[in-house]
Amino acid sequence: MHREESSIRHAATGSGRSSRWLWTTLLVLALVAVAGAAYWLVANWLASREATPAPTITVTITAPPPTPTISPSPRESGTDFYNAIPSTIGAYVLVATEPGPDFEAAGAYDSYILTYSDGAHTVTVLAGQWRSEAAATDAFNAMGGPEGWPGADVDLTSTVCPDPPTPDTAALWRNVTAIFEVRAPDGGATEFFCRMPM
Repeated sequence: MHREESSIRHAATGSGRSSRWLWTTLLVLALVAVAGAAYWLVANWLASREATPAPTITVTITAPPPTPTISPSPRESGTDFYNAIPSTIGAYVLVATEPGPDFEAAGAYDSYILTYSDGAHTVTVLAGQWRSEAAATDAFNAMGGPEGWPGADVDLTSTVCPDPPTPDTAALWRNVTAIFEVRAPDGGATEFFCRMPM
């Protein structure tokens, strides 16, 4: 009877030790797995930070629009078209006006040769108005755009202003019933067009 009880006790004790050993092993394995996963996550996070370049910060400084350093010449009132022509365009001011025989010969009923200056450079604008949009379109097409008009090398009728402006010496465009040609020997014809509100 005593031997049986002793055997049962030994068996129970041995079973308890095996159980504790099993749980201890499982706990150690779980801790190792968690530590390995944490190491993998941290290593990948650090690697992605090194692989991703820092964002580039772009700073754009917009210069104030140019303003004239000289005063425009006095001008008398004229036709509605003439009065709508600005005396100041960027740094340039109107310094002289005379009739425009070139556009008049092309069918314009109101035309001018306008001279603008910034004090150092001169820009000439041929401006003409036709009696209808159809007449202006026909005249513009007859000029052949920039290829068919002396000195003009840019057709700006449907062109978006480039940024920065290109160093064109001449530009030709139509605005409804009006046609304009800019002649800028020192460049800047496109910029002049972009600043001219017509």
